[in-house]
Amino acid sequence: MKLRHIITAVLLLSLVLPLVAEDWITIYNDDLSLIRSSFNLELKKGRQKYNFDDISSRIMPSSVIVKGSGIRVAEQNYEYDLAGKHQIMAKYLDKDVIAVMKDQSRLEGTLKFFDGSNLGIIESSTKRLLVIADSEVQWIQLASLPTNFYTKPTLAWDLIVAKNGEHPMIISYLSGGFSWDVTYNAVWKDTKLELNSWVTINNRSGKAFEDVNLKLIAGEINQIRNKYMGRGGGYDEGIMMDSMAGAPSFEEKAFHDFHMYTMDQKVSFANNQTKQLELYPTQVVTARPVYEFNTFGSGVQSLIKFVNTKDQGLGKPLPKGVIKVYKADTDSNLEFIGEDSIKHTSRNEEVSINTGTAFDLVASSQVRNQKTISQRSSQREIHVNIKNNSLERKSINVVHQLSGNARITSGQLRYAYDELKNTVTYNVSLDPGQDQSFFFVELSEW
Repeated sequence: MKLRHIITAVLLLSLVLPLVAEDWITIYNDDLSLIRSSFNLELKKGRQKYNFDDISSRIMPSSVIVKGSGIRVAEQNYEYDLAGKHQIMAKYLDKDVIAVMKDQSRLEGTLKFFDGSNLGIIESSTKRLLVIADSEVQWIQLASLPTNFYTKPTLAWDLIVAKNGEHPMIISYLSGGFSWDVTYNAVWKDTKLELNSWVTINNRSGKAFEDVNLKLIAGEINQIRNKYMGRGGGYDEGIMMDSMAGAPSFEEKAFHDFHMYTMDQKVSFANNQTKQLELYPTQVVTARPVYEFNTFGSGVQSLIKFVNTKDQGLGKPLPKGVIKVYKADTDSNLEFIGEDSIKHTSRNEEVSINTGTAFDLVASSQVRNQKTISQRSSQREIHVNIKNNSLERKSINVVHQLSGNARITSGQLRYAYDELKNTVTYNVSLDPGQDQSFFFVELSEW
């Protein structure tokens, strides 16, 4: 379903809800938010103009829906040509101005041009054109501010009102300027991950919001793209924080083909503010360490893997984000051991965290005896060498990615085949100081 259909349905549904003095913000992943506000207007009966400027500066005007009891919006204009020196001077071309210079001399005349660096004035007394550096002008006196200027982005409405009095209104619109992402902080304890998740929300919308109801949507929303204007020692609270009674939390549920997280308390956002909120309380997840070498890769990767299920300690939809992993040293201080990113991960799916390259495990691979079998096939031997330079026994998975029509015809070791990923995996276990070499034959057809 296209984004416009999804959002239109949500907007229309929101407008038939009972009117309460509440504001709502729903934030999506990709610089998109849905803003809904309720307010009252004191109006007179009949047709009248009203300028509404309590909107974000990143509003998408074509998405605005306004509903009011006894009110009809006959016309709406989005005014964003905000008052500024350059804009005002452009409106005053061929009009009378007074320029007071830094030496306190005065020039009176008709403004003919202004390019930001210089201005041209035809002096009233001499009719000469004077070109003056803007840096030499202390201030310029104008008769008045032009009527078609606004100090804030504004929706200029032409309203038809049924009766005098106070009228409840609801406005909903899409806006840019809000974004959110998730950081997962985890402490690794050999077979367990203490996983804590934080939502970071950025407000660059040009507007502050007080005591709003907050929702987050996780998932890839389809949009039609248009050009538009625009952590020391110990268990640090910033890394792992115990949930406390009364702390804000999110309620998660499936919504359409996405997942929605609703904050159970109201929250405020200042403009240009970054705010962090806990997504889930700390979860203790059963996980396993895995060493993995991808043939033709640069080294043996140290991975932590777990399945996102309830019996493994989690079983919650995980929005995309970055997982930072820490491990306690013998002095009980946490040390950072790596980070990785994850995609949106639903329940029952595996999560793999790459913490980096294992220092004491060395692996290499090379192709030998490559030859053409026929006009439509070729064959090659892939030789792999693994060394364990650590002081512990290690088990390494050697993963080889097959091309679309390739298969393994022979080899020295047994392997496991993953049909979904089209990979073969050889498991090699090595004692401390041991190394092992093996090869397999790959046949490619086209």
